[in-house]
This record gives sequence, C-alpha cells and structure tokens, in this order.
Amino acid sequence: MNSTPTPQDFTLPGFEDLEISTQILIRAARSRGIEVEILDRRSHFLRLRKGDRVQLVKEASKTALDSYISFLIMENKQVTKQLLMEAGLRVPTGKQYHKRETAVIDFPEYEDQSIVIKPTSTNFGIGVSTIQEPCTHERFITALDRAFDEDESIIIEEFFAGEEYRFLIIGTECVAVCNRVPANVIGDGRSTIKDLVEKKNADPRRGVGHVTPLEKIQLGETELRTLKQAGKDAGTVPNNGERVFLRHNSNISTGGDSIDFTDQMHSGYKEIAVRAAQTADARICGVDIIVRDIQQAPTNENYAIIELNFNPVLYIHDFPYEGQNRNVAEKILDLLDY
Repeated sequence: MNSTPTPQDFTLPGFEDLEISTQILIRAARSRGIEVEILDRRSHFLRLRKGDRVQLVKEASKTALDSYISFLIMENKQVTKQLLMEAGLRVPTGKQYHKRETAVIDFPEYEDQSIVIKPTSTNFGIGVSTIQEPCTHERFITALDRAFDEDESIIIEEFFAGEEYRFLIIGTECVAVCNRVPANVIGDGRSTIKDLVEKKNADPRRGVGHVTPLEKIQLGETELRTLKQAGKDAGTVPNNGERVFLRHNSNISTGGDSIDFTDQMHSGYKEIAVRAAQTADARICGVDIIVRDIQQAPTNENYAIIELNFNPVLYIHDFPYEGQNRNVAEKILDLLDY
C-alpha cells in the first residue's frame, strides 16, 4: 500500500471548491499543455482546448463520446437490467413496481428472503434498503416508503451476497477496479462508535461535498437504523478489532472506504464489465458488480451486475483509501484524443 496522500497531493490550488474528480482532470490536462476553461464552476463544466482540438467535459467523465440515450439507459436500472440479461450477463432476479399497493400485496413472496428495495432511477444509494432475512412486514413497508419517496417506480430484487466492486471502463478497456466498503469503524475495546467515527473522520482525506477523496461518515437516521438492526447504538463500545458497519450500501459518497483491487481481480470479470458497458454503448462507465470470489472464473453463482453508472467518479481510483493511484484521468484524455 502506498503512503497516505496529503491534501497537497489531491487538492489543486485555486480549484479547491470543485469536486475532486474535476480537479484530477484539470491537473492531468494542464500537465499535457491543454488549456482549461471553466464554463460553469458550480456545475463543474469545462472546455478543454489544445490547438484546434476542443472538447466539453462535465464533472470529469461526462463527454460528447457518450450519447444521451446511453445516459438514459444507465439512469434507468430496469432498462439496464433488461439489456444486461439479453446480453447473457448475470443480474439479480427481481421485479419492478409502479404502485406501492401492488408491492404490498406481494410481500409474502419476500418474507423468507434477503432482498434489496431501491428506486428505479437514483444514484449514491439514495432510497436503497437492504433487508437480510427474515424480511419482516414492518421493515418491508418502511423500505417501500423510502424507495417510493425518491421515485415513481421501484425494484425489489434478490440480495446477492458478496463483495461489491466498481469497474471503471474507459473506451473498451477496464482501467481500474475498486472495492467499495460500506461506512464502518473498527473497535479498540475502549471507544464508543461515536468516538470511533470522529477519529476516522479526522483523516484529512475525508471531507464533505466530494472535494476530498473520501466523505465523512455521518451518524444520521440511516446509520443509527443500521446500528439498531445490529443491536447497537452510537454509545456502544465495540470489541478490539471488531468491525462495525454503519450502512449497508457501499457508496463512497456516504462514508465508505475505497480499496484498489485492479491487479487482484480475475480478468474474466474485467471482460464482463466491458461487455456490460457496451450494452449501453457507453464509452466512460462505472460497472458495479458483486463478486463472491475474485480469483475464481466467472459463473452465474459467483457474480451479479448491480448497475451501470453514467458519471463514474475518478477519485476512488486515483486516491483510494488503500492501494495504488491508477491515474485514470490520463485514460480519459487519451480517449478524447489529447
């Protein structure tokens, strides 16, 4: 593992207010002699110019290389699942619901299962609930309400156990793989969970608003509910070495840890990730895959594709919590023909 990055490593002077993926791209562009113009600072909208070569880039990974229909496909989890299945790729089994009452009627189908309930078209884990068996009626209804609060339709699907990995596809290549671990703390036998969160948040790499490589862990409603399900609260003192998860979803945006697995991942899953991106004709894409054994060749029992992401962040691959800097912005500039 490389030494821990300092703010001087990941913060670009004069651009500290921009989300960190944009800062990474600007730094890489400048190193190539590319002129960078900020068209709209608040929305991280750039114009890159070198000679007569001009490209518009939004949020570091949205470019003219991806069509609007590719964006719409990846935004809609149900359409994504359909296209992935038609391509012969493994996805969790499930059903889409447009009415809450229809989902309530189907509760008996799920009460003896572990399931995931999520909105059809949200990102960052918003409105997503994971229910480990047994799925009680109360937890089911609560999860339905959370999902329908965020979208007019939802998906209920099997919970596929394993580790979740983000595969970054640029062009026709998988350039990086990152394991995203849900927000967590590790006990020392003395400190409360609240104290452990504060200690972990003191890491200079953790901030708020995507301007640092990692986000601070919160102790909000979702985190407290997750602790309660595990029989804990913010005042619990975990055993020495005990890992306590504060969320089920593994998003870095909600305090998760990013761990580089590019070199350890079986090549078969990288090939699957490329095929998955191609189902949406996406050139720059994040593919989220649950894998049970990263050294075992792909089988339908060993992996499931969760979703495709049209705006994959770069910083989890360049400044992971653990692992190697993959310099992925350079790959984007290559793809843009700079």
